[in-house]
Amino acid sequence: MIIIRITLFFAFGICIAYHFTLKQPLVVALTIFAFILTVVSYFFSLKSLVQKPFFAISSWFFALCLGMLSFSLHYAPNNPGHYSHLLAKNDSIPVMKGYISERLKPNDYNEKYFFKIQTVNNEPATGKLLLTIALDDDNSLLYPGDALALIEQPKPVTKALNPNQFDYAAYMAKQNVFHQVKLKGNYVKLGQIKNFDFYKGELRRSLIRSFGKHGFSAETMNIIKALLLGQRQDIGEELRTSYIDAGVIHILAISGLHIGILFYFLSLILKPLNRLKKKGKLLQLLITIGFLWSFAIITGLAASTVRAVVMLSFVSIGLYFNRNTNIFNTIAVSMLVLLLAKPTFLFDVGFQLSYAAVFAIVWMQPLYKKIRISKYKAVNYFIDIVAISFVAQLGVLPISLYYFNQFPLLFPIANVVVIPMVTVLLIVGILTLVLNFIYTDLALLTGHILKFIIGIMNNFIKWVASFQDFVIKEISFTAPLMVSLYLIIITTTLWLFKKGYKQSMALLGSVILFQCVYIGTKWYAKSKNEFIVFNDWNSNLIAYKNSNRVIFYTNDSAPEKNYNISTYSKSSFIDSTALAPLKNMLWYNQKKILIIDSLGAYSKTMRPDILLLTHSPKINLDLVMNELKPKAVIADASNYKSYVQRWKATCRKKKIPFHATAEKGFYKIE
Repeated sequence: MIIIRITLFFAFGICIAYHFTLKQPLVVALTIFAFILTVVSYFFSLKSLVQKPFFAISSWFFALCLGMLSFSLHYAPNNPGHYSHLLAKNDSIPVMKGYISERLKPNDYNEKYFFKIQTVNNEPATGKLLLTIALDDDNSLLYPGDALALIEQPKPVTKALNPNQFDYAAYMAKQNVFHQVKLKGNYVKLGQIKNFDFYKGELRRSLIRSFGKHGFSAETMNIIKALLLGQRQDIGEELRTSYIDAGVIHILAISGLHIGILFYFLSLILKPLNRLKKKGKLLQLLITIGFLWSFAIITGLAASTVRAVVMLSFVSIGLYFNRNTNIFNTIAVSMLVLLLAKPTFLFDVGFQLSYAAVFAIVWMQPLYKKIRISKYKAVNYFIDIVAISFVAQLGVLPISLYYFNQFPLLFPIANVVVIPMVTVLLIVGILTLVLNFIYTDLALLTGHILKFIIGIMNNFIKWVASFQDFVIKEISFTAPLMVSLYLIIITTTLWLFKKGYKQSMALLGSVILFQCVYIGTKWYAKSKNEFIVFNDWNSNLIAYKNSNRVIFYTNDSAPEKNYNISTYSKSSFIDSTALAPLKNMLWYNQKKILIIDSLGAYSKTMRPDILLLTHSPKINLDLVMNELKPKAVIADASNYKSYVQRWKATCRKKKIPFHATAEKGFYKIE
């Protein structure tokens, strides 16, 4: 249990360093102090017959300080050579040289990449940028190792511009990426840098090209790339949604499930080596660890993959030395090793889901292992799959509700069919991949099997996902609700282990706490009254929230499909919504809001507190402001950028507050 506590305090230290801006010298000083305190308390504990908790407490404090120090050292801007420090010294447009390190998942308009900087204006530099390039650009596809020279001033990564939506800037910041550059005539290709990223990318492309002889459809090939190479970027949105709604999206991200299957398969194949005794066991260990780490490198060293490989590596080493290590300690050690290497893994959703699922499966194993309803092994095997799937989903349920706000009720049915298929797919897929290079005729045969299984699996998942009534969506859920729901799961499990008075009271208390948190959260959301001008590119959108009711003013022709409306309603715990056409004049909290649209019509006698400009009205804002005398001017996202810049200059000259939602995000009056 010692290593578990140390890991937890180390993770807590990372959280403190992330949420509170601490100077690096202060963190270093605290860590040195904690180390000295730990050493001193250790020597005092050796001289004491009755052990006191000072050494344990000091070691926990040291682990916490190490967590803060680890995050501080890995936080890119703390490096004196970070590109941001060089950009701050010079106001001119910089010339940045570096290379593509990774291709990210594209959106409907752009390809996305990570760009590692090597020099800024010929000075050595470090750091990463987010690069985007339009899909219709002839040079849109770049590869790891491609060297570029950028002539552009980086802009901050776009933050969330509407309330309660996914903050892409915060997500990128957790990966030490703070700025972005849109490629469009502002870069030059300099060839290729043959580094680790280049060779890893070349290997992936070579493996993908080896499947060209099979003539697979794009959908089949994208599933193969996801399962064997960790490449999920090109999976279509419709298919991805089907996997999410069926509750099996986890099989597209290489994780503990896939690594566990490979580990078990390798153990069976290499079992004859045990006859060679010590040398055979050592050879088995080296082959297993070598294969798993090679697979992890090929698949991009994703957090979930690395976690599983690290943990199984420790398990393999323990088995080699004939040590029956505590599995919880193994999980904790793997987590600690990963966080030491990359502290920001802690904030990765996949990392959190992976550890929550593994911990639940291991902890609740004594409960579901008792389920044996048949004397036939095959029947019990499928029961085990359902049980493990249910326990894993239970372990990740609070996190899933918090991040994804939906829950698929048919996930046990989907998993009992899909998991055996994935097992076969991994084995046949790897066999086909090897045969592609050594025996084409046999590879074509196994390729037909691969295509057949993927086709059946995709059709089955689409069929399960078609039962939309069994997918609960738009669930309002907050971080306090997530924590309190975990307390219910923990106390329920403890009660199932031992149905005593204390366990019953703990379970009852956690249920009451969850109810109180839910009632408090909903009451707080209802108590807020606000007026919001959204940053909506397609139409005007204004929300007037009064207690538990909200009116959306919009001219959107299909408001039921408006993502901003559904997200705001969900996050605000709204029970009643109404839609109304946008008016030229609105009132809120004794403030008069005048809206001037593309017609540019208004009455000179009006004296609005706020002037809202929408759909690029052709007006002389200087004249309008002299006539209407507003106290503030807002421009929503439907206006031309050139108009917005002109209006901003006019307001600056007249010293009147100006808010462009496309730059600053939504505008709110409380």
